[in-house]
Amino acid sequence: MRIAPVNERDSGTTTEPPRGEHSPKIGMTASSVSEPPPARQVQVVHGMSIDVEDHRQILSSRFRGDPGEVSAQFDRDMDEILAILDATGTKATFFVIGTIAEQRPDCLRRWADLGHEIASHGYAHKPIWAMTPTELREELQSCKRRLEDTISEPITGFRAPIFSVRWDSVWALDTISECGFTYDSSIVPVRMRRYGVAGFDPQPAPYLLPSGRRIVEIPLSIGRLWGRTMPVAGGGYFRLLPQVTIRRILRRFTMRQEVFVVYCHPYDMSAQPFQSADLAENWLDRLKGGLISFKSNLGRAKVRRLVRSILETFRFGPLKDIAEKQETHEPKRLLAKACSDVRRPV
Repeated sequence: MRIAPVNERDSGTTTEPPRGEHSPKIGMTASSVSEPPPARQVQVVHGMSIDVEDHRQILSSRFRGDPGEVSAQFDRDMDEILAILDATGTKATFFVIGTIAEQRPDCLRRWADLGHEIASHGYAHKPIWAMTPTELREELQSCKRRLEDTISEPITGFRAPIFSVRWDSVWALDTISECGFTYDSSIVPVRMRRYGVAGFDPQPAPYLLPSGRRIVEIPLSIGRLWGRTMPVAGGGYFRLLPQVTIRRILRRFTMRQEVFVVYCHPYDMSAQPFQSADLAENWLDRLKGGLISFKSNLGRAKVRRLVRSILETFRFGPLKDIAEKQETHEPKRLLAKACSDVRRPV
């Protein structure tokens, strides 16, 4: 199997030439190269992030129109995540939705006291493409205010639910910056059915926005698998891809001194099978809930082992540290071009 991350640049650690390149678009290149030797020195610090949301709450909102109470399973899953982070000495970014902050303020303060970064994941887990600019501004401000009031610290990072900064919503970065966020981590640099900006630079970088504002974008990582560019950063990809594949990709990112950004959800780390059909109130929603549960449970048993393994092997830290390093760099002027270059999905 040939595996390589996109945007492979010669960092001085190898002289291996790329074999075959994609047509570059908006700063992205990709190549497929032979298997690398093990990395001798681990210097680059990758990004570790948790999208803090209760899957049952999200589905309850979808099926019943009301998120209800945070589930006991969510609390157990977060304890599992905290135990792994503590055992590996890793600090992470927790992208928290507003409804969790409402019902678990003591948990937010505890996470912050442990040294983890608290960042925004929106108030009600609503995708950006479902909002107007005014609605997005209100969503961003209300969640930011809730989080800051809870932990008494500034909130500087944002990640859109469902990675919904995509080809038709890059405009949202201006609104995100306007609301006081210094970095965003919402873009997946490959086109998928519901998300992605194909051709976007896959490495963290500062951008000069059309309004004159600046923001650092920290994209979710992508790689080359079986001749295709695809997301590999976490979630369902961690459940379905072999552990050895993820480790090989991470090793190559490390050799290239490129940042790999991981994301997980609490339910990805759960020791218990996920169930959601009981939240439905009609046969169609029960069917949908059953399918969601089936997909969510595929390969989930190995995710905790995989996450612990990579945290023990490679260096990871919160995304704010990555953003701070980028803030001193010259910003790119690519976002306006990105909006016009990326085609509408068909």
